[in-house]
Amino acid sequence: MPIEQRGVDTIPEEERTSSPRDLVSILLGSNLCLGVIVFGWLPPSFGLDWWSSVSAVVAGTVAGVVFTAPLALISLRTATNLSTSSGAQFGVRGRLVGSVVGLLLALGYTALTVWIGGDVMLSVLGRLTGMPQNDLSYGLVYGLLAAATVVGAVYGYRLLLAMSRVLAFGMTALLLLGVIAYAPDFTTAALPEAGGYLLGGFWPTWLLAAVAAGLSGPIAFITLLGDYTRYISPARHGSRRVLHATWLGLLLGLLVPQLFGTFTSYAARAALDYAGPLVDASPAGTWCRCCSPPPRARWATRG
Repeated sequence: MPIEQRGVDTIPEEERTSSPRDLVSILLGSNLCLGVIVFGWLPPSFGLDWWSSVSAVVAGTVAGVVFTAPLALISLRTATNLSTSSGAQFGVRGRLVGSVVGLLLALGYTALTVWIGGDVMLSVLGRLTGMPQNDLSYGLVYGLLAAATVVGAVYGYRLLLAMSRVLAFGMTALLLLGVIAYAPDFTTAALPEAGGYLLGGFWPTWLLAAVAAGLSGPIAFITLLGDYTRYISPARHGSRRVLHATWLGLLLGLLVPQLFGTFTSYAARAALDYAGPLVDASPAGTWCRCCSPPPRARWATRG
């Protein structure tokens, strides 16, 4: 697979070979990761119960998608990314604002993915193999994830599309298995460890959850959608189909992982931390009791 050749320049018509279906695959497959799942943990950690958390995530996500998705149509017409396209309205210097915002969002999500992914990976390795959790092991795992992120960025859109087609199905199946595995311990009640409503009352806390866990997801795509739709040709695919694909991809790509994070937060009683309780509550530990101590005992000795 060749290294990405296109930066912010326009994509030639002969290279605009993607379809609205590919757009759905990318928006779904690329979001089925711990960096997005962890946002579903926020409402339970704020002190909300299951139904309040779900309503906050869904309401915030739907509201954000309605206003964010139409931005995908800009790059469908300009064949370049949204930051560059904004130069038509804000000029060459003004478009740097979008570029800086996009850079900060990319760095933030990369850091979040490396941090959460590294914590879970090391926790799982520690549980299965007894791998020590020290500065060296954390550095190695974080470095491995960061290197994988760099490789993805260097090879660019085509690698992302190929991986997303597989992840859209594979990760969805794994999340369904996760729901089955954690279902016996699931509760709809608010987690006592959260200490009640974070902001002292239901509605302020619910609104905070709707913004932090729901609205923030679509908002993060404000500068990203054009990176995908610029590979779709308007000569072969109409604006309505692309808009519908964007709506569907964003809703599935954000709600599926975030609601999984919400569900597992209650099942694992993850009020103050997500990664540790998630691994601790996993039923996989019953498979290897002969060669490792009970996981709860190991977690109890970490502090």
